[in-house]
Amino acid sequence: MSNEIIKENIQKHGWQCQHVFDADGEKEEFSYSIGFEESFDHPEIMIFGLKRETMHSILSNIASDLKEGRKFKEGVRTIDVLSGEFEVIFKSVNEEFLPEYAGIATRFYNKPFRMMVMFWPDKYNVLPTEVGCKLTVQNEALKIV
Repeated sequence: MSNEIIKENIQKHGWQCQHVFDADGEKEEFSYSIGFEESFDHPEIMIFGLKRETMHSILSNIASDLKEGRKFKEGVRTIDVLSGEFEVIFKSVNEEFLPEYAGIATRFYNKPFRMMVMFWPDKYNVLPTEVGCKLTVQNEALKIV
């Protein structure tokens, strides 16, 4: 994807959704924002292990919240991101992993930028960052924060 297309999407919508998948199906799919940093002075957000449309929808809702001035803090259980009583937590991506996991954003910005993974809970509202979580689809994400 060219920087011009990304720039147009950011000008038009404030951000762009980038989806990443493993053609061999060995790694979990994930999506991330490009433009939150530029448009909202907020770290980009990456989500692992949900359906492509679901991740896009969540990022779109987050973008709407950011437009209204909401900020998402690292390491704090956060409500009103997912439906119901479910909470999420945001953790910063270790910058050494950005070129591998967010290569298109890395090339677009061509300077340091911030990114956080949004971890979502199991059906008991236990997050992957906590003991007893029954989910494994976000294990890869745990390795980059």
